[in-house]
Amino acid sequence: MSTRIVTMAASACLAAMSFAGCGSGGDSASTTTTTRRPVSTTTTTTTTEATTTSGAESGRTAVCPESAKVAEVMGGPVDRAQSMGGSGSLNTDGTSLSYEDRGCSFEFSDGSDGTVSVTRVMSHNATGSFFDAAEAAAKADFAEDGMEPLDDLGEDAYRSGTDIVILVDGTMVFVSAAGADDEDSAEMARELAEPILSEGSSLVSEGSMDCDALGSMAPESFGTLDSTGSSSGSILIDELNLETEGCHLEFDGGASGSVTVAPGDQWDAWVAAESNSMFTVRYTALEIDGHRAFDDGETLFVEDDEAHPLIITSEGDDLDADQLGLRQRIAELALASS
Repeated sequence: MSTRIVTMAASACLAAMSFAGCGSGGDSASTTTTTRRPVSTTTTTTTTEATTTSGAESGRTAVCPESAKVAEVMGGPVDRAQSMGGSGSLNTDGTSLSYEDRGCSFEFSDGSDGTVSVTRVMSHNATGSFFDAAEAAAKADFAEDGMEPLDDLGEDAYRSGTDIVILVDGTMVFVSAAGADDEDSAEMARELAEPILSEGSSLVSEGSMDCDALGSMAPESFGTLDSTGSSSGSILIDELNLETEGCHLEFDGGASGSVTVAPGDQWDAWVAAESNSMFTVRYTALEIDGHRAFDDGETLFVEDDEAHPLIITSEGDDLDADQLGLRQRIAELALASS
């Protein structure tokens, strides 16, 4: 029996800064340290035995590719273990999507670190398409804690979780915003970032930020500027520590915003740290042999059967660094064997 618990609850890839104390005219100040919320753990326990896998509720066979072909993709000799079945769940926003899967796994037989599994969802509790429900969960997680370039804002602009991070005339600028419900909003942060981009460094020079001027440039949808305050703090991402300073903005309708800056010479280090952090959620939409698919950075789902898709996972330091590409090639083998 293989038991897999995959928790997809939101975990901050760049926690939005919160500042205490604001006063009109920028007289108040606050200090904060921004760290990451702990990510939910994933626990996997597997017991396998060599046996032939047959179809289950899905009526589909959980196909295992030939070991020799898998070995070519993994880059070394492998042993195959046939799973008697397993169960797992995807959790998002308090909703549990449970499923049972069946298939096989491959691991290097020479002691190298690398494992690939190929399973098919056999039963689940989704209403309608399991693939659609799983993809919706992955997209929601990515929207909350993913990172993506914003090419339309410029070469050096990213969405990082619900923050917008941009390089403006040699200064790193972190912009966050929330509505009256105190929910962080990437859309509002973008609206606040756009006038900063248009005005350039005159608004966000280190050591001389005019918080009232920044607040006055917020879109009308934010409401009338009520108060501003200066702030300072840190952003910690793994080994990277960025010292920041900036402004907190409050509006009469309940909306709020934060604009902080850090030295621009840390830009490349920040991009690398954020991109490679285990806390950054990933989502990639794909098509494999004519079938819809998506990958969340650890697991590839392929909709060759709407209700009972293939699931491909991989892990190990000795596998190809491009594990997404590896999972795609394994999926192609599985589809060709079906």
